[in-house]
Amino acid sequence: MKRRNAIKNLGLSFGSIALSGSVISLSQSCQTSGDQWSPMFFNKNQVSEIEKIMELIIPETDTPGAISLKIIRFADSYLNVTLSNSNKKLFQDNLNFLFDKIKNESEGLNDKNKIYEAFLKEYLNKKDFKNEKEKKLTDLLESIRLLSVRSYMINEYVMTKILRYQISPGKYQGCADLDEYGTQASVTY
Repeated sequence: MKRRNAIKNLGLSFGSIALSGSVISLSQSCQTSGDQWSPMFFNKNQVSEIEKIMELIIPETDTPGAISLKIIRFADSYLNVTLSNSNKKLFQDNLNFLFDKIKNESEGLNDKNKIYEAFLKEYLNKKDFKNEKEKKLTDLLESIRLLSVRSYMINEYVMTKILRYQISPGKYQGCADLDEYGTQASVTY
């Protein structure tokens, strides 16, 4: 799959999180915190399981993947800050339902990555549902995918090394030589 190229091409326009000052500071705090990090929204078991799903969505290639960039930290903080209490409970209930279903359907299988990959193939982008439970799984996996991509796209490494993020408004050069910088920015009326 060419997921990595698709993500690069999406830029911040696809499902972007509003880059308010609080979201950027939240992102920076998640990237700078060391091994002392403890989740606020997910429990420790959920963190390791969701990290595996996120790594399948954004795998390690020539650029770091979801686990290397620790995007689970931002996702955890973001959900904790932005969701209402009722939505937090709903999300947690859906996660528990997903993990229970995976546990029941994967008796005797040891490779979690293959189990999660099978679930992603079966339920991600599914349009025809046999029952409400299938729709719930599809919605949850879509939410995890969207959260993964959003968290990845605003990661400092991705923004500065892959997307060539420039701080706005940028560098001002009032008396720039047009021969050196070109006339693409000048307008004549």
